[in-house]
Amino acid sequence: MTCNHVIAIDIDPVKIDLAKHNARVYGVEDRIEFIVGDFMELAPTLSADAVFLSPPWGGPEYLRQDVYSLSSMSPCGNDIFLAASKFTENIALFLPRNVDVDEVIGLAVPGSKVEIEQNFLNRRVKTVTAYFGNLISE
Repeated sequence: MTCNHVIAIDIDPVKIDLAKHNARVYGVEDRIEFIVGDFMELAPTLSADAVFLSPPWGGPEYLRQDVYSLSSMSPCGNDIFLAASKFTENIALFLPRNVDVDEVIGLAVPGSKVEIEQNFLNRRVKTVTAYFGNLISE
């Protein structure tokens, strides 16, 4: 899937400035609309073919848990996913390595699939990305 237009939303203006800088470095700034705002407030007005969600994990506290629950996020990970699923089924969800995989699988619409990818750095799992909808490679 190739994107001609991307909407980048973050509540932190510093992160938006960093994203703008990176987009400028890679020559794609003209294809990205940068918005400082709350995704949960903006979601009802959005339309997209796909969405990449990187919700807040709550700081380093997630590392102290054996299994990290989506409900530990603020806002709740389930609510973030539900808000996105109202405008697209094609969702990528970036999560901590100790996320409760059963919870993530439970986000999938009955009868659909989820693909969970472990992201490694220096031979250690650092994060997990869950893919839904047509983002799943067949």
